[in-house]
Amino acid sequence: MLLPVEQEALVGIALRELLDSNGYTDVKIIGFEHNWDNAATYPVQLMQQAPSAFAGASFHCYAGTASAQAAFTNAYPSKGVWFTECTGVINTDWWKNIKWNVQRLFVSSTTYGSRSVLIWNLVGRANGDPKLPGTGSCFPGCRPVVSVDNNRWYLNEEYYMLAHSSRIVIPREKGGGFATRIGVSVGGSLGSTLSVQAYITPRASSSDWLKYGIVVLNANDASGGWNPQPVATTISFNGPQARYTFPVGVTTLWWYAPPNTFANETNIEHMHVQMPLSN
Repeated sequence: MLLPVEQEALVGIALRELLDSNGYTDVKIIGFEHNWDNAATYPVQLMQQAPSAFAGASFHCYAGTASAQAAFTNAYPSKGVWFTECTGVINTDWWKNIKWNVQRLFVSSTTYGSRSVLIWNLVGRANGDPKLPGTGSCFPGCRPVVSVDNNRWYLNEEYYMLAHSSRIVIPREKGGGFATRIGVSVGGSLGSTLSVQAYITPRASSSDWLKYGIVVLNANDASGGWNPQPVATTISFNGPQARYTFPVGVTTLWWYAPPNTFANETNIEHMHVQMPLSN
């Protein structure tokens, strides 16, 4: 059940005043914290009623699609968007989970303005516990980033998805900044098989070469059943080009360029499809 908009607005206003009066003016208050399917209504109404209290809105993955975030950002382009919760279910298909999460969270949600991708939760038991007694969610159990069972731990799908993006997004060195998303376009006959996100990572010194990177999901896996096919591409970046063949799965690439060669777009153009990957 959602807290009525009017009540959350009053809470936000009171909390903002309390934080500011105690010297915490830099602390952001993020509103809504619920699913995509209400993106055009509740968070928009919340900003209308308490625009100075909230820095923006956060979203979860359990209903709707990430493209719904556009309804909020179109209404309030100066407000921030954060993606803050998604969890999978234990004992499900590893590869399908990878595809779903990369396509919807790490590519789509960031494309539509999200400044973060948070996974719920970090650590849990291998059977999906702990859960609130009586809840029907996450049947038979929620899937954490790391599962612990009998003094042993296991890395789940979410760990690897976070690891791929983190290689680009986290600061390159002490004093450096977190990455921001830049434009990316995908062309060619197999464009629908690749999900791509591109980033630029600022450096600690203005004279240091900037770090650019792309996270690519190749989902070209089914043609009459399980039939994984690599995709050969040409990556165009500010003039120079490089060829790379992406295997089925997730690949992260990065490179460096002088600060004065900033490019607004990384172009990936499909050239041809190689032979199927061997098992």
